[in-house]
Amino acid sequence: MRHTLLGMTTVQSLERGLRILDALVEADADPMRRGRGVPLAALAAELDVHKTTALRLVGTLVASDYAAPADGHGYVLGPAMRRDANLAIGTVRLRRAARPFLEQLVDLTGECAHAAVADGARALVIDDVETDNPLRVVPTSGRHVALHCTSAGKCLLTWGLADIPATLPGRTPRTITAPDALRAHLDTIRDQGYAFDDEENDTHTRCISAPVYGPNGAAIGCIGIDAPSVRLTIDRVPGAAAHVVDVARRLSLALATARSA
Repeated sequence: MRHTLLGMTTVQSLERGLRILDALVEADADPMRRGRGVPLAALAAELDVHKTTALRLVGTLVASDYAAPADGHGYVLGPAMRRDANLAIGTVRLRRAARPFLEQLVDLTGECAHAAVADGARALVIDDVETDNPLRVVPTSGRHVALHCTSAGKCLLTWGLADIPATLPGRTPRTITAPDALRAHLDTIRDQGYAFDDEENDTHTRCISAPVYGPNGAAIGCIGIDAPSVRLTIDRVPGAAAHVVDVARRLSLALATARSA
């Protein structure tokens, strides 16, 4: 056991197991690494232990279905981490880290702020912070939203965290329902660095989202704002988007700094 600054103790093997899961979650969030597995040597180096110790630790995770051998070599997240548990380890950590930055977004823009991740064919809003403005978009943490017509969903699509849905149902007259048009729109989003929902999911709501990157440089989710269209007018969008992009950048930096600490 190891003593912490608060006088509590941590179980070293449990801590190492969580660090292995953290590494597998990061690899799973990277489209280029997903499915290839994290090599045993890389896990041993991450933990600063011998490969036999790393093998014993990851073997315990495999036996409990939290990890699984990858095709060829290495390890990936196991079925226990892929059940419909909306708040897996990486998501919980993102939500915890994002909260003060969402509060900053509310202070900067006067609008409700959200954090979201990909969850299959939808986006999952993992946290919301409300504004004090009486006229506001009432948030609900834990809700699922469409990928093709929300700023969060389009942000996740643009940065490779989800695939374009097979069907693109119209929600409002502004919803993009043609796959080719959506692909072109996603290119624009990537170029400008943020996604904008111009009353595409709700005729009275505009939203802006920007990607958040993990310590390995891959996008892991997004944060943004939701606002009534009467207040987030088109002329206000560039300024509000600049705040969203900047706060997302600082959250990404905080995640990278925490990982290297």
